[in-house]
Amino acid sequence: MRSVREPGLGQPTLLGLAALLAACLSACGAVYPEIGTPVRAPGNRRLEPPPPEDLLFLKFATAVIPPRTRDGRQWDSVGGSAPDPFAKLIIDDKEIVVTPVQANTLRPTWPDQRIGNYRVPKSSRVRVELWDSNAINNHPICVESINNISGEVSTEQDLELRCDSGATIDLVVQPAHAKFGIGLYYELGTYDIHVTRVVSESPAARAKLKRDDQLLKIQGREVKSLDQETARSLINANVSTGVMFTVKHPNGAVEDVTLKDGPMYPLVDEEIKVE
Repeated sequence: MRSVREPGLGQPTLLGLAALLAACLSACGAVYPEIGTPVRAPGNRRLEPPPPEDLLFLKFATAVIPPRTRDGRQWDSVGGSAPDPFAKLIIDDKEIVVTPVQANTLRPTWPDQRIGNYRVPKSSRVRVELWDSNAINNHPICVESINNISGEVSTEQDLELRCDSGATIDLVVQPAHAKFGIGLYYELGTYDIHVTRVVSESPAARAKLKRDDQLLKIQGREVKSLDQETARSLINANVSTGVMFTVKHPNGAVEDVTLKDGPMYPLVDEEIKVE
């Protein structure tokens, strides 16, 4: 059957679409990449201010599981005889850490678990659970509560939890781990710079900077007169001694702010990488 070409389709339509796309690109705002300020390991530098008391670094160090269940059975009837354990840390009924399953072991260390700083208010209810992963139903190995996790903070030793099943769980509970920087991320436009995010507990956060603040001046120089490379260099070259910004907040208020390299304590979800 011969096809019938409807009027209005074909090259004229393609040209029209191209024109429409060009018009949209010229009318729509350009998208600029997010740029971060330098982040470094603290080394031996003094942490001033120290980490907040409600911010903790948490990690499952290891667990030791008896070779058999309390009633003498093997843990696993399929594959190896050892369990396939995973662990959970639950705060106020919310699972904040769930390790991957580590197969066929009595001494899991969960090297691929997600570790970092977590906010844990002092009044929080904390529960640790250890499970044996099974295809049909997961089996509990241990469930233990921690009455006051803030009182267990230590850089010298892990918190050991002893379970009725005979298993033990070692939990790292330390003050929040620090990184050094000013904690500012921004978007370099053609003629302006806007803050895109601020790292928790950082110099930028302590100076009350927030997303959508506009940077009008850097080191006394107006941003609209700077090319992008110069603006970025002015920030990075002065963070160790103090970089001066004139900031315009979304409510219209304008203030001068100086940010200097200092400790910051990012939450695990912020995924801040050290250079």
